[in-house]
Amino acid sequence: MTTYYVYSHEPMPRTDLFAARDYNPANDYIGYNSLYIPPITAREWTALPDRMQSLRHQDRSDKQGHKYHVFADEIVKANEERLKPRGVIFLDHEPSANERTVLGAEAEKRNLAFRLACIQDYEMALREAEAQGRTLRPLTYVKECYQVLGMERPGSVEALRAQRQPGEVVADRFTKALEALVEKLVTAKEVAAHAPKTQPAGGPTPTRAT
Repeated sequence: MTTYYVYSHEPMPRTDLFAARDYNPANDYIGYNSLYIPPITAREWTALPDRMQSLRHQDRSDKQGHKYHVFADEIVKANEERLKPRGVIFLDHEPSANERTVLGAEAEKRNLAFRLACIQDYEMALREAEAQGRTLRPLTYVKECYQVLGMERPGSVEALRAQRQPGEVVADRFTKALEALVEKLVTAKEVAAHAPKTQPAGGPTPTRAT
């Protein structure tokens, strides 16, 4: 039987943000058909359960209910593309030492790109709100994205300078952030080139990474 593994650059869901009123963990749980695996720890490979079981009742008269199952491959199929930008990677085997190194770097690169996109979306929405005489506060997760990428949030000293030179400074901010992402990409390639080429027990195993 195939054993699937999952890796995420950040916890999924973000249990540390459960107390934040603007965080919805429903989008970050990994599961299928109303069954979800327990929260996974960041930067660790976690084996998915082969299958999960629950009861479903068709209506109020269905007291006994009937069992239904969700299998690991169904969880992977339902989540691999959806969570790929967040830095979540699935494999259909236990990762080798080389895969742990290379895919960990790849997951970080994707996660940073996702965070940059979150900032860009927020600032675009903020400009639209300000044009209508309103303001727009960033979500808790977006605030964290600014911190992770080392970017100044609107309202800071740098942001006020950007209001006087909007085109130049805004372009500079995002250019620096993009340069950092490119550096991560180069680093990931270098890591892949120098990582130990070990094989899992039993010889080569086809890799399924997303």
